[in-house]
Amino acid sequence: MKRIVQIFVVFMLMMSSNEVFGQFDTEGIDTLENQILYNRQWTFGVVAHSLGLGIQYRTGKRISYFKTRMWEFEFVSMRSYKQVKIINPYFANSRRYIYGKLNEAFFLRGGMVWKKLLNRKPYWGGVELRLTYAGGVSLGFAKPYYLYVLYFYESPNGGYSYEIRTERFDPSQQAWDDIYGRAPFTKGMGETTIHPGVYGKIGLNFEFGKRNTKITALEVGAVLDVLPFGMTIMSSSENQMFFPTAYLTFTFGKRFNRY
Repeated sequence: MKRIVQIFVVFMLMMSSNEVFGQFDTEGIDTLENQILYNRQWTFGVVAHSLGLGIQYRTGKRISYFKTRMWEFEFVSMRSYKQVKIINPYFANSRRYIYGKLNEAFFLRGGMVWKKLLNRKPYWGGVELRLTYAGGVSLGFAKPYYLYVLYFYESPNGGYSYEIRTERFDPSQQAWDDIYGRAPFTKGMGETTIHPGVYGKIGLNFEFGKRNTKITALEVGAVLDVLPFGMTIMSSSENQMFFPTAYLTFTFGKRFNRY
């Protein structure tokens, strides 16, 4: 019991010392650098959304104290919520694949982003909250998804042999146990098709950090990509037009002035 009390006392002393040093730190943060209103900024981000991953780049300027306007470029992968990876258990070293998948999908977005300040962080640091909304052009890229397919033949001696061919999924001919696995990603690159559309986005941007010149933020929100002519990922969902996703983006960058 005495040992536990000693540990508790040491822990409380450490916590109080951190608070004291934190107060000294916050007093030193209130510098001229954090009082300047910077009119330019750029950020780079890593995107994790409900159906894939991606990267993001934004650049723009402050148009008023409360509002910032930026250009956004984003490249993300896109899965189908129906896809499930399986494996052929009858063959050793078979590769995992997605039964019924026709295309690998990717989206390249380019548009305008507006960020509206909702809550300013204190001079010593903290969290600054902004509402973000964006819209622009969305290009969907569909790269054919190839499989290794097994074909069996009866040998003259009464046995069976097989060969492996590289083909796309055909729902009228291929059963799941006739597929050996997924072919390399590079197969079918030259057959990629482009599907133009638009996108809209809304989210909340949480910026934290002590220095006004450096940006570190977390953004959470939702995106809707709309392709008027559709794009197919799975054979069971041909010419899908709407691609709604929720996203989480971690960004970092800098602010500066350009006169």
